[in-house]
Amino acid sequence: MQKNGLGMCDVCKGNKHLCGRPTCPILERIRTRSKILPMLSQNIFGSSPSSIFVGSWNYPKVYIGPLVPPIIGDTSEMDLPESWYGKPLEEIVGFRATLVRSKESLYVDAARDPTRRVLLMQDIVMSDRPVDTELELKKKPHFSLKFSEFSPPFGPSEMLKNLDLAQNPHIPRSIDAAYNDDMAAKEGVKMLYDKGVEVSHISKLLSAGILGEQKKRKFVPTRWSITATDDILSKETIESIKTYPSISECRVFYSKDIGNTLVAIFVPGIWSYEFLECWIPGSLFSGKSRVPRIISDWEYYKGRKTYADVITGAYYTGRLPVTEYLSDIKRQATCFVIMEVDPSYHTPIGVWRVRTILRDALCKKPEIYDSIEEAFEALSKILVVPGTTYLKSSQLLNFTSRQKVLDEWM
Repeated sequence: MQKNGLGMCDVCKGNKHLCGRPTCPILERIRTRSKILPMLSQNIFGSSPSSIFVGSWNYPKVYIGPLVPPIIGDTSEMDLPESWYGKPLEEIVGFRATLVRSKESLYVDAARDPTRRVLLMQDIVMSDRPVDTELELKKKPHFSLKFSEFSPPFGPSEMLKNLDLAQNPHIPRSIDAAYNDDMAAKEGVKMLYDKGVEVSHISKLLSAGILGEQKKRKFVPTRWSITATDDILSKETIESIKTYPSISECRVFYSKDIGNTLVAIFVPGIWSYEFLECWIPGSLFSGKSRVPRIISDWEYYKGRKTYADVITGAYYTGRLPVTEYLSDIKRQATCFVIMEVDPSYHTPIGVWRVRTILRDALCKKPEIYDSIEEAFEALSKILVVPGTTYLKSSQLLNFTSRQKVLDEWM
């Protein structure tokens, strides 16, 4: 979509649907703006949904601050991706746009010797319930929406002048223990996960400098903490999965939400994993291409030594539900995740959707096939791009076809 100087699409000239998209993101932004503007002022009093945002620009001196809507009440859903499955994209963008981001510039290691204001920010994040919060900003924030393929969006932002809490936060014992115990960040992440703390909450705790050895704590940019949390938890589970016997048949799971179709395919074999991604022509990141292009990242039995810089954060977010499923059934397998995105996904709202949609898929009864070829061929009834095209695009299958396993030599 090309925009002219008036902020309108050159194709539809501000009129809905002429560009071929089912929803016009420009008109949606205007509607959202009209709802939020009357609520903005220099002083914000509202219930923060235990939320914080840490930027990555100018690292190691970054902007950090809580996200607070000018609303009192149960706002927890505004920053709980685990509850967003099945909600319209416009609804998610709408309540995310209501979150005002207060910010101040701090070095990341300021978490080691926190000021009173930093302690208040950390109290907000540790709470498992919304916290009534008073913000005094340096000036009235202007309406804006910040979008990222990594993290959920947030609304207007402004430099923080004063911060106070109007109530005591409700901090669970497990989170309080993680904060007060002198344990490594990885151990804290795993301990909280085992205690049933939501993955999205754990990533915020990591971001706010609450986890880790006291002398090594630091703020972690939000986009990094999301990926780090998924990576830590799935790596831990993979080591256990490698001790289990292989599945004996091909299993296919799938689910679709907000224009994203996620498919998980498990085939007999040792642990390995590939994430294949395709943006259908006309969708958000497809550019001017008229032909679907499939990209992927993968790992074999011993794992990756480098960051998955093709798929980036979605690679790790997708790996966690896959490992959760294999851990639950006490089996290992060669695993493929396919994400196909259509034009109805008009606004980037973060990689959380991969985890949430895959978890929904893996709760369903799988379709069973005798061979990997049959499993991929069956995808044609689920996806726009033929399943055989994904099969031919797999780098992992290309690699394994050239490997000899022990049984072949016996």
